[in-house]
Amino acid sequence: MTQEKMRKLIVACVVAATLLLVLLLGVLVYQWIRIGVLNGRIEKIQQENARLEETIEKNAKDAEYYESVMGKEWLAFQNGFVRPD
Repeated sequence: MTQEKMRKLIVACVVAATLLLVLLLGVLVYQWIRIGVLNGRIEKIQQENARLEETIEKNAKDAEYYESVMGKEWLAFQNGFVRPD
């Protein structure tokens, strides 16, 4: 093999390795960005979930109150019903 052919082969290998490295770095950067975006979505969903759980707990306490006798009397009073004496 002549020196010129050897040089061309080495240049081709270096170019191929450089292109592969650039491609892999591009994929890595894309994955980092994608992970960041998905982590942001996960955080928003967790905050929404926590807010909904608080709402459910509050509504459960309200339901317990309105199922009691005092709660039923209060609802009747609010709606215009009067207690027969």
